[in-house]
Amino acid sequence: MTKILFLLGIVSMSFVISACAGLLESKQPSERIYWLEPIILQQEVNVDAVVPSIAVSVSAVPGLDTNRLLVLDSDAHLNYYASARWPDNVSEVLESLLRTTLESTGRYSRVAGAVASQPTDLQLDLELRELFVLENAAKSSQEVRLFLKGNLNCDTGARGIIIQAAIEIRDYRLAKIVAAYQQALNDASKQLVAQTAELCGVTKQIIN
Repeated sequence: MTKILFLLGIVSMSFVISACAGLLESKQPSERIYWLEPIILQQEVNVDAVVPSIAVSVSAVPGLDTNRLLVLDSDAHLNYYASARWPDNVSEVLESLLRTTLESTGRYSRVAGAVASQPTDLQLDLELRELFVLENAAKSSQEVRLFLKGNLNCDTGARGIIIQAAIEIRDYRLAKIVAAYQQALNDASKQLVAQTAELCGVTKQIIN
């Protein structure tokens, strides 16, 4: 009897181990992390110009502050590409990328993040309102949409900023979609540099 109970115990333990192994195994494809590069915009520098410091803050509307690559269809259904992610939530990613682009211009003595350790001369607050692949009703075409809106606080007061980019996608492979995101980011970054320069009255010519 003891031997029978011992054998039953072994069988039971084997079943439990097999069940746990099944829970830990996944048939989902491995995650792919996609990278975006900041655009570098060197500018002519007037050595006599006053070079201000600036703090950059990027937030996102509900639903967009995620590390997933999103898709919005014509029925307002927000979905995402399986197993494809950005390195961090898009608010963090965009803030870092835009800071690097602003640094590259040479127009600022310091470009700080949302929580600056020291006061800055300028404060740039942006809200991400669109960053997804938009599908039409027939699902026959797609485009990457990027829309940022916010304010730049200068010594002359708060100035509104609107940045929009739309890149058509003809090839629906994920690598091509990410390339369209990169192009949208490049367009948005150029708009941001131009608008901040104009609004703060320190316009310099882009040389690269």
